[in-house]
Amino acid sequence: MNNKTKDLEKMALGLTGMFGIYWIYSLFFSKHLPVSDSLKTILGLFLLYGIGLGLLLFITRKISVQSFEKKKLPFKTISLCFLLQFTAITVFSMIMNILAAAGVHPVSINGNATSLSMLFLLLIFNPVIEEIVFRKIVADKLLKYGEGFYMLVSSFCFAIVHGVSLGVPQIIYTFILGMIWSYLMVKTGDLKLVIVMHGLSNLFGSILTQTLLNFSLTAAGIYSMLLMLSGITGLILFLVNKKKALVDGEPGIIKKAVLKDMCHNKGILIYTALTIIMMLLK
Repeated sequence: MNNKTKDLEKMALGLTGMFGIYWIYSLFFSKHLPVSDSLKTILGLFLLYGIGLGLLLFITRKISVQSFEKKKLPFKTISLCFLLQFTAITVFSMIMNILAAAGVHPVSINGNATSLSMLFLLLIFNPVIEEIVFRKIVADKLLKYGEGFYMLVSSFCFAIVHGVSLGVPQIIYTFILGMIWSYLMVKTGDLKLVIVMHGLSNLFGSILTQTLLNFSLTAAGIYSMLLMLSGITGLILFLVNKKKALVDGEPGIIKKAVLKDMCHNKGILIYTALTIIMMLLK
């Protein structure tokens, strides 16, 4: 087993332990605790980002870290990445509409997205913590094996856990977002930029949508059309400029060899299996 395989296995097992602790608590223990829902949430976050994150860092402690310098990316490229976030929203909306037409009603997302606690989680806490875990830590440990390898692992691991809390359609949506943010991380090394993009995605995709739905269905409909137009614009610009989006110095985002390396890894298989089991239990 080469170092690349070993390091990916450790990373995946670390994430398995991190989220496994939280899922076991939320599914089997949380509902039996004689405390308020707020305290249950705080305890869950402590288990996930306190004990769980500590376990991830412990399991991956022997993986050598590669530091990378911040680089400037043209503003038009950053703007395109911003528009592609609307493309992800558009794809997600289409999937949800198709499922609704078929009589399937997946888990709704952030129905109370305008409460103070949810605003804090969506705009600050989640963007900061999730990007530190899935973009920064994964980059530090795995970017040395290639940009495409890191981007695929980061995006897959980020996306699949959202299926447990938010439903299977959310996996596709967050995978696209993960690829956008990991690309920005690779090309700029700027964690703050990625955190801001994550927060903006939550703002436009969840908070503003919910706010307008509470205010006026007409306004929400117009806003949805604007989101779709922005998403289509982003997709067109990406297709026109896709050859300029170089990963490991070559055109193409996901390569077969990289996909094979990830899909055959025991750690990734365990991580995926646990996630699927948790989705079925929920």
